Amino acid sequence: MKLKTNYGMVVSGHKQATKAGIKILKKGGNAIDAAIAAAATLSVAIPNMNGLGGDSIALWYDSKKKKITVINGSGKSPSKATKKFFTSKGLKKIPRRGPLSISVPGVVHAWETALKKYGRKNLKKIFESAINLAEKGVVVDKYLKNFLESKVYKNLIKNNKNLSDIFGDGRNVKIGSIIKQKNLAKTLTILSKEGSKSFYNGKLSKIIVEDIRKQGSVITSDDFKNHITLIQKPIATNYLNKKIYTAPPNSQGLALICLCNLFKVIKNGNFKINLSDYLNIKKTAFKYRDMHCVDPSISKINNKIINSKKNYFEKISGDTSTLVVVDKYGNAVSWVQSLFEEFGSGIVSPRTGIVLHNRLYLEKISGKYYNYLKPNKRPFHTLCPSIILDNENIDLTIATPGDHGQPQTIFQIINYVYKNKISLQKAIDLPRIRHNNGNKILAERGFNKKFYVDKKNISIKLFKKKNRIFGGVTAIKINSNRTLSRGADKRRNCY
Repeated sequence: MKLKTNYGMVVSGHKQATKAGIKILKKGGNAIDAAIAAAATLSVAIPNMNGLGGDSIALWYDSKKKKITVINGSGKSPSKATKKFFTSKGLKKIPRRGPLSISVPGVVHAWETALKKYGRKNLKKIFESAINLAEKGVVVDKYLKNFLESKVYKNLIKNNKNLSDIFGDGRNVKIGSIIKQKNLAKTLTILSKEGSKSFYNGKLSKIIVEDIRKQGSVITSDDFKNHITLIQKPIATNYLNKKIYTAPPNSQGLALICLCNLFKVIKNGNFKINLSDYLNIKKTAFKYRDMHCVDPSISKINNKIINSKKNYFEKISGDTSTLVVVDKYGNAVSWVQSLFEEFGSGIVSPRTGIVLHNRLYLEKISGKYYNYLKPNKRPFHTLCPSIILDNENIDLTIATPGDHGQPQTIFQIINYVYKNKISLQKAIDLPRIRHNNGNKILAERGFNKKFYVDKKNISIKLFKKKNRIFGGVTAIKINSNRTLSRGADKRRNCY
């Protein structure tokens, strides 16, 4: 089914980003054009969650070809990031924050790559809204206020004037106040004229590398120069009479595929399952994820349809911003980008206004781990964009922030919508659960009324109100009558 209507839709993690995407659709852009406009604006509007110093992974559905493509905008570890280097400094693990947690940021290259391959507009048109917002300033809402007043932010700005110069000292933050990012606006303007070449092998690259190396990073100009965006095939499985697509390693999309397949094996798709069963299934899925969701050149799971029930079961006994787009032609995008944790490494390139992510923190330098540190290696990624097809036609595009909770949240929404036949927005509004580690389940009040019935051997931490830890889903469903249904999560600032 092709849409062939005058309709298009954008759902993102911030009102200004959604407006930017809609503006591009109205000017004749397609879903990729709108997605990049929204993504660039998100990097300004929610600066603690994502930015030009981070990574992205996305799915693009081409309605003419009925084909899904993965746009992997993750960067590699620095060429000098060796185990010997870290151990020589007396470190047994990579610091969670600071200059040594930085890997090459890939999102800017991914934006341009996506536009050149699949879009219609140029960067100058695409970046207009983002530049305007950076210059005029982001209005502080309750979500940004809460973060800027948090202990996390106050710890980040200790002895970090570069960060506090832009976003303040965290005291007396007022809703409705304005945060301008003048240097970031200048950077976006340069990119709109010169393209990503300036960021990876030009004036901007030189400035960024100089700025962060002064603060202790080991990243070199060659690390930036050698970066490329990967164009990959997705991985998929059949579930509830639909085909679930997501990104292959180094994305954790495999965990979503595992959850779907394990439910088929153990429960035949019956979602009336007790918490003990869910816990065991989730642990198994994530164990398999940890084994294989590493750099694509290393992983054994890549570019495959993962659908074998028997063999599959026998073998396996931070923060983010998201957006989704569907255009009037039926093309669709699920886009996820991140600094990994709030303001990532906390390290700023002051002359460009760019905050660098801390994705390298997930790599290990001691003990027996699958995601071990190695120079020029793409780190493990929690980013998990997803698209669902019905007989090769787009049916749902969905994404959520929430680090390790991303595949869990998407899996629950899939079951709400396709198993329980619940409308998209209602499905997103319903209570959710999440498991991090041990035998403790995090749950929102009322979770057991729809899904889970047994608390046997499980410790439950109950949240009385909906909480952002359970994600912030952005989703669009394409209905049989060619209309679009939106899903914007109230747990975060989705619009």
